[in-house]
Amino acid sequence: MFGLLGVQAADVRRMLVFVVCLVLATAVHEFAHAYSADRLGDPTPGREGRLTLNPLAHADPVGTIALPLFAGLTHAPLFGWGRPVNTQPRYYNRKVSMRGGMALVAFAGPLSNILQALLVAGLVLGLTTAGVNPAAHMSVFGVLGLFFILNVTLAVFNLLPVHPLDGGKVLAWLLPSSAQSVDDFLAKWGWAILLALLLSGLLAVILRPLLTLAEHGMALVDARWFNAYVDLMWR
Repeated sequence: MFGLLGVQAADVRRMLVFVVCLVLATAVHEFAHAYSADRLGDPTPGREGRLTLNPLAHADPVGTIALPLFAGLTHAPLFGWGRPVNTQPRYYNRKVSMRGGMALVAFAGPLSNILQALLVAGLVLGLTTAGVNPAAHMSVFGVLGLFFILNVTLAVFNLLPVHPLDGGKVLAWLLPSSAQSVDDFLAKWGWAILLALLLSGLLAVILRPLLTLAEHGMALVDARWFNAYVDLMWR
C-alpha cells in the first residue's frame, strides 16, 4: 500500500520514529506546564489528569498523531504539537503576579525541552566515552539524534514571542504596562502571524540557524552521532 502511495520504507520508519519521539517530548513539555501551575496553586491540571508523564494524557489526536503521519506520507515537513494544559491564573499564590505566574508556567514547557536535549547529549557523551561506537548502533543513535533535534526545535519554536505560543506569555510579562497594546495585538493576531511565517517559509529561515547550531553541537559531542542522525533522516 505504501509503495502505491510512493512512500519508501525509510520514509515510514522516519515517520513512525518521529511520532514516538514527538509523543515523548510533548508529554514532558505539557507535564512541565501542569506541574508548574500546580506548584503555583492551580488545581486545574490535577483535576484534569495532566499531572502525569503518561503520554496518552498529553497527546493531541491531530497534532501529535494524525498530522505527523500525514506529513510523513506526503513528504511534507514533519511537525506537531501536544494537547495544551488548561490553567487558571486566578488560583496562583500571591508570591508572584498573575502575569508573572503565567510566564513561569509558559516557560516551564520550553525549559523541559532544553533539559531533555541536554540529557540526551549527556547520555550520548557518556555512551561514547564508555566505548560504545555509534557507527555500530546507527539506529539507536539516529533516534537519539532525532529526539535531540526535536526538543531543540520545540524549545525554540515555543519561545517565539507571539500568542498562543509560550513565548507570547513570557513577552507579556516582560513588556511594560505602557506597551499593553503590543500584547493585545499579538494576542489577537498571533495565529495569523504564525500562519504567515509558516506559509512564507520565514519560519524555516528563523529556525534554521539555531538548528544548524544544534547539529554542530551534535558533531562536537561525537561526529558519528551526527552521522547516525543524518542516516535516519535523509538517507
